[in-house]
Amino acid sequence: MDNVDKKNIDYDQIVEDTLRLVVKKSLELVYEQGLPGDHHFYISFNSSYKGVKVPPELKASDDNEIKIILQHQFWDLTIDEKKFSVTLSFNGIKKNISVPFNSIMSFSDPSVGFSLQFKKNLLTENTSKEKKIITSKSNKDINHKYNAEILSLDAFRSKEED
Repeated sequence: MDNVDKKNIDYDQIVEDTLRLVVKKSLELVYEQGLPGDHHFYISFNSSYKGVKVPPELKASDDNEIKIILQHQFWDLTIDEKKFSVTLSFNGIKKNISVPFNSIMSFSDPSVGFSLQFKKNLLTENTSKEKKIITSKSNKDINHKYNAEILSLDAFRSKEED
């Protein structure tokens, strides 16, 4: 069992695994029905995580975090148990990317003020490079504009030190 060591149950990991299923299910709904109404997704992921596939020109040499937007122009969305793949348009050129669910750092749908932020992949797969988000707006701007709340697992953690 992955979420249990010899002394403790890793509740943080269990919660993050479950919240990643929210991302997977949301993408599955989009695959089956398309994006309804004003829904759109901002997804950021760790580009150095094992299994991430993005064209080299989308990775800056000192960046770990890439943010994509699924809204109007995306094609070939596929989802499996461990990852999703999609074709996006970057400066008018279609590029395919593949993103393991465990590499996802944040997921939001600003149209309804929903947001998740993940930490576990950074603890297990992060490099020492600083992160930079590739987007036209910062998370602060997005959250302010849509009054989105970011769900942080810190709110559910015990106040006592482990």
